[in-house]
Amino acid sequence: MDNRVIPSARCLGAGLALLVGCASQSSFVRSDTVLGRVVVYRNGMAYFERFAQLDEDTLRLRVPADKVDDFLKSLTVVDALTGLPAPVSYPSTDTLSGTSLVDMSIGVSGPRPHKLRLSYVTEAPAWKPSYRITIQQGGKVELQAWAIVDNTSGEDWNSVKLGVGSSSALSFRFDLHSVRTVQRMTLQANDLFAQAPPTGESTYGGNASGSDRAQVAELSDDAIVTSERRDAEKRSAPSRATAQNQSAGPTAQGYGAGTGGRTRGAPMPRPTAAASPPPPPSDAAPDPVEGLASRLRGNSQNVVIEGYANAGEPDPNSASLARANKVREQLVRLGVNPTQVTAVGAGVQHGRNGGVRVVDQPSDKAKGQPQPTTPTSPTDGDAIGTSHFDSPTAMSVPRGSSAMVSILKTSADGEVVYFYDRESLRGNGTYPFRSIRIRNPTDSALETGPVTVFGEGRFIGEGLSEPIPAKSIAFIPFALDRQLVVETKASSHDTIQRILAVQRGVFSAEVRHTRKTVYTVFNRSAERVTLYLRHTLGAGFTLSDSTPSAERLGGSHLFRAVLDAAEKKEVTVAEETPLFRSTDIRSKEGMDLVRVFLSSAAAEGPLKAKFADLVKLQQEIGNVEQRIATVRDQMAEYRGRLDELHAQIVTLRAVKTAGPLMQDLEKKMQEMGDRVSKSTIELVGLQERLMVTRIKFQDGVAELTLERKEKEGLR
Repeated sequence: MDNRVIPSARCLGAGLALLVGCASQSSFVRSDTVLGRVVVYRNGMAYFERFAQLDEDTLRLRVPADKVDDFLKSLTVVDALTGLPAPVSYPSTDTLSGTSLVDMSIGVSGPRPHKLRLSYVTEAPAWKPSYRITIQQGGKVELQAWAIVDNTSGEDWNSVKLGVGSSSALSFRFDLHSVRTVQRMTLQANDLFAQAPPTGESTYGGNASGSDRAQVAELSDDAIVTSERRDAEKRSAPSRATAQNQSAGPTAQGYGAGTGGRTRGAPMPRPTAAASPPPPPSDAAPDPVEGLASRLRGNSQNVVIEGYANAGEPDPNSASLARANKVREQLVRLGVNPTQVTAVGAGVQHGRNGGVRVVDQPSDKAKGQPQPTTPTSPTDGDAIGTSHFDSPTAMSVPRGSSAMVSILKTSADGEVVYFYDRESLRGNGTYPFRSIRIRNPTDSALETGPVTVFGEGRFIGEGLSEPIPAKSIAFIPFALDRQLVVETKASSHDTIQRILAVQRGVFSAEVRHTRKTVYTVFNRSAERVTLYLRHTLGAGFTLSDSTPSAERLGGSHLFRAVLDAAEKKEVTVAEETPLFRSTDIRSKEGMDLVRVFLSSAAAEGPLKAKFADLVKLQQEIGNVEQRIATVRDQMAEYRGRLDELHAQIVTLRAVKTAGPLMQDLEKKMQEMGDRVSKSTIELVGLQERLMVTRIKFQDGVAELTLERKEKEGLR
């Protein structure tokens, strides 16, 4: 046997020292391990693959103590011929006595020489991506991707197959090297203690309907009225006083006879100026509806508001639903997502007075249904899918140096567009960004990295890409040339979709709340451009059928617009959400809302005819009020003219030759007096007519009640 000594070969992957047969200067041959492949990942780990050929049955390794845990949890040693794993032995922690290197031995059986393949994962600096995009003709771009890899292992990577990758794989530290003892329980044979039962726990799952649902809150009629009054006082004290002058308590009327509402057929009280209720005392109890809203805003819990009616109410189903809707509307006003709250009417229930009960609604997950998730934008460190790129040829990276490795060069679908983004951290609310819209042509995700854009042989901008999944489209803003200007205008309106109940002029209805955002775009350039507008819907809102979006970007919608040179164009985005609300037709807003619904083809039946009569009465009231205002203005003009004539007559009385002029002025003064008298008589008649018309309107509102059989015709 040859007495040559092969110097030790260091496995320098992440500082790992691997020595093959270096115990002493003995007279036998040892084979060095050869580093064949390195793959660096974005999560701070690297995969190393080495090969060794042995004439002995033992391969010795020296591993830095701080790398032992990573080494033990990932090391794989396989006999290249048999495919069998080899056992590894190493000293325990107690025998190390503070040494920085741990000696390990790998035993190999079978015929010699032994061919082994070793693979392991250990810490390494993350690689960094960098991209180049060159704009070409015909909707194409050239995409180049480079990986910057740092070799801090202390070993030269000579002619290795170098790759980079990323995935959603998790990594962590775990102590496998330390000796771990288990604390065991000491038992005695003569225990004199009786065994206690386990602590009782509440059940979960199963039937979650009816009484099995967990109760969240319960409110009486008094609590609902008090909470609604507090909410109204906070929002607008003047509007509350106006509403009270128009109606003697529309809030109470929605509950029917059991809560102070007027019974059907009873005379409508005349409108009177009601004093504002006193503010709650400083030591008042906390508002239960505000407390419930605060709780629901902090999570995604879904609840059902069950309304209950008092025994003897004319329409218990409508009255119970009105209670539930009032609480739901107040919760939505306090910022609760409308999709979290459902209002239902339970009618009259034995043992329950009028009020509401709030119960937990089983989530879709509990029912076995998939739950909707809120899309979030990935951070720089988040992996999207998996990616893997290998260098086309073997390469060398000296220790302590970095290398720029070409991992991709290909043609891709891409074009220059404008991208309007006012929502991002560095977005702009006035000017769209000039951007590259590119499709990832690979089967791997392209990681976050800087992008340099070239066009027509020159540099035109830089951008930063988020992770781009395989085969997907991304927008990369790279310039802000202000050729396009965007102005935004927002508005909202409500439309009744379905009338649920009507009690003495108070409509309980399902309302579609629509928010419109109008983007007005001005193209100041001399060329045709394509623009993508980014818009994120509000919580609980869905996109209207009349507003189709071009694409999705995370949780946002993209809307495409093409503008010619010097063209102005509007892009309207309509989003809507369902609400349940009550409205009083004695208010202008309520009358307009119900009029629009009943004028549509969706509304048919006796209620429509009754409401048409009320509309005529309201129009007559408006005409009479306008005529009264006109007559009063005329009377003011006449009285002013009388004062002027009287002053002139007093002045002329001192002039002896003013006789004919005095007679003319006195005649005109008499005419003005007659006009004032006629206007006064007309004004009194108009006021009487207005009073009679208002009484007719109030009586008609009092009789406006939607029966069950009529309700079916409005659905």
